[in-house]
Amino acid sequence: MNSRNYRKKSGRFILEGYHLLNEALEAEVEIETILYTDEFVGRAINRRLLAKAGETRIIKVPSKVFKAIAQTENPQGVGAIARFSRCGVNSVKEDDRFFLMLDGIQDPGNLGTIVRTAAAAPIDGIFLLPGTVDPYNPKALRATMGGVFNLPVHQVSGIEQCCRLFAQKDFQFVAADPRGETFYHDVDFSRPSVVIIGNESRGVQNKLLEKADTRAVIPLEGKIAALNAAVAASLFIFEYRRQQRRKQFTF
Repeated sequence: MNSRNYRKKSGRFILEGYHLLNEALEAEVEIETILYTDEFVGRAINRRLLAKAGETRIIKVPSKVFKAIAQTENPQGVGAIARFSRCGVNSVKEDDRFFLMLDGIQDPGNLGTIVRTAAAAPIDGIFLLPGTVDPYNPKALRATMGGVFNLPVHQVSGIEQCCRLFAQKDFQFVAADPRGETFYHDVDFSRPSVVIIGNESRGVQNKLLEKADTRAVIPLEGKIAALNAAVAASLFIFEYRRQQRRKQFTF
């Protein structure tokens, strides 16, 4: 169940720890089974967490067994098998305004941070293009801090179908590009927008750069040529939110 192929075929993933389980229950994620240890239920707060699970199957396992199957070095003594919802490219709603498209983000920590930030802002969703790490990868899942349960994260199999969908809905494509001609804070996000964040080393692939209406650059005056992908995504997300707030308070 720790492999991406198994998760994809079965629609199941493993989550571990108090925080992730609590976030999943709060978001009404479909939980199939919860595993816990005697040590975990020694605290009242943990017993209250298990009580939230309602009729979900709950199984007590020996601590040695839990440690043997745990994904973390210092397990908290609780984990679960859950199902993720399969989001498709056709689930974009009429009132959606802002999405991220992630092109080959390979670091689980980067992806998790982007998802967490997107859920906190919030935005309308994230599209993961081929080559991007699985958001239910254990490290990525932990880095989302439960954010993946609180906004649509779409894993798509092809670029063309995804881009065609947004073009039909008149979304503008904004590619984050160090060689871009427009500062990111000068992009007009009053139009429905998709911001493309590229791979950590190569950036946005040429096929997507050619589709971009705008190539937006984050101005850097130091000796570092580019920002971490998660930091770059965060700047675009909060610039969009800033413009939205300004619009709301303009009379």
